[in-house]
Amino acid sequence: MMKNVSLILGLVIVCACTSTDRSFSDGMEVIPVKVDHPTKDPASFLEKIELVPLETNDSSLTSIGRKVMYDKEDNLLAILSKSAVYTFTGEGRYIGNSKKRIGQGPQEYSFVVDMNYNPYLKGIDFLNPYGTVYTYSPAFEFISQRKFQPESVVNHLMALDADHDIFLPGEFSEVLFADRKTRQITPIPYEGTISGGNGLSSQNNLFHIGDDAYFVPSGLNYYLYRIDAKEKKLVPIIYLDFGKYEVKEEDLPGSAGGKRTDSDEMRRKLSEDVQVRRKYVKSNCVVPMLKLFSDEYVYVYFVKKNMGMGSHFIYNRKKRKGALLEEEAPFSMYPGFALADNVLFALCEPDWIERVTDRKLMSAEEIRKMEALKEDDNPVVVKYYLK
Repeated sequence: MMKNVSLILGLVIVCACTSTDRSFSDGMEVIPVKVDHPTKDPASFLEKIELVPLETNDSSLTSIGRKVMYDKEDNLLAILSKSAVYTFTGEGRYIGNSKKRIGQGPQEYSFVVDMNYNPYLKGIDFLNPYGTVYTYSPAFEFISQRKFQPESVVNHLMALDADHDIFLPGEFSEVLFADRKTRQITPIPYEGTISGGNGLSSQNNLFHIGDDAYFVPSGLNYYLYRIDAKEKKLVPIIYLDFGKYEVKEEDLPGSAGGKRTDSDEMRRKLSEDVQVRRKYVKSNCVVPMLKLFSDEYVYVYFVKKNMGMGSHFIYNRKKRKGALLEEEAPFSMYPGFALADNVLFALCEPDWIERVTDRKLMSAEEIRKMEALKEDDNPVVVKYYLK
């Protein structure tokens, strides 16, 4: 997976408070992640596997890209690849791409670091690193443009409602609540980050489930949060308990982040400390690289000391039962990009499909689809149906 484009650090380094207190929010759901107990039978937690090949033509040809997004309500799939976005229906039919919107005109954008579906404008929000948001329809008709002035560069966004947005600045433990009418931005720090930057660049950090909004931090952070737009705060609702593999702040060199400062020397020192910790965590720890959840399930993709393709942990929140699938045991799942109800979505290049699926869980029609794929076809959506 491609890494996000590197952004200038800017003049603000925000607080990355660390907390291992699992009781600071009443009613928090604690989920035990069993790292050492893999299953050999994927049928114990997977119902079936389906494939959705994306339509391939001269206009639609793309790659997995920097981010993949799926909106269940509008049956829309979007891929951010390099500087363009490509859209498809949930059945893989090509809708359009944003290349015609790249430029310097009043309804055009020059650079995009993130995209997210905006259900209030029925379009896709494009974010540039300096706080300007362009919104286009799935077919890339221009809908709106709004400008904010954050103190530092931002790299993720989501519309919270018709009047408010939320941004993530860089890779530090702070979110920015933005009022569209007043253009006022309110920074809110959150707790729990032990190491930033240890994760997949394609992680969907901000998303909706029904009428509620949620936040999943990048990096080494065991908490999952509900966004309280009215009170402008993050409420931790789920804690991922890695047991003996949990990383403790006091055992690590360097730091997770820093605090707001105008000192160039302090910023430099804090940035160096962050890099020291990041490298240590990557080489020595079990790291949750990707975290997704729905009303029914929690999904965690993690690696052990940066080895192999990683492991997949799936937890049924209603049954309170988890399952672990390790690399090639008996097949290698591909990291997911979205979790809708009981379906985990992944996007994979055609030549990998045999490796990330199990014929025993596929119908004759799905196997036929797989065998008809060509190496130069567009990527394929893999739908893992969870039990």
